[in-house]
Amino acid sequence: MTHQTAIIVYRLTDKRIEVFSWKPQIDSVKPVMKWTAIISGVGVLCLVLIKPDFIIAAIGPIGIGVMAALMGNSKDYQSMVRNEEYHEIDWPNAEDIAVWRKRYLIGLRFTWYNEDGSHYSVYSKVYCRKKDFEECLDIFKQRLPNTPYREGKLVVHSHFATLPE
Repeated sequence: MTHQTAIIVYRLTDKRIEVFSWKPQIDSVKPVMKWTAIISGVGVLCLVLIKPDFIIAAIGPIGIGVMAALMGNSKDYQSMVRNEEYHEIDWPNAEDIAVWRKRYLIGLRFTWYNEDGSHYSVYSKVYCRKKDFEECLDIFKQRLPNTPYREGKLVVHSHFATLPE
């Protein structure tokens, strides 16, 4: 699968933006596994009633049922397969605001300094719904009045954005 839906939720406070994202596709696998175990278990039970030698066939439904139970009860496993990510954006320290209206995307540029003295600057992404875009942009402009502002395309990467070269 090359394209997957990701759900991104933002919480904006005076000091930071909290970003939580996940991919919900795995949520559809758990019920399928559960019902496969139940239906095949009933089938195996019927076979065992006809001929007790078929008890060995119960290994399949039991294995599927155990896997479904483990998947459903392990928060770490669910977090891993859903690709859950949480991070914070220290938005009052943004050095630049870049807006890509076509994609309803606001980029806040930050510079990170490495231990070896080198540094790099990238944009943290804030996606907006079409109906909320202007309101979100106004919030950033009001809260960051002295921050440079530009409009144009951004090159979007998985965890950050950059300006086109």
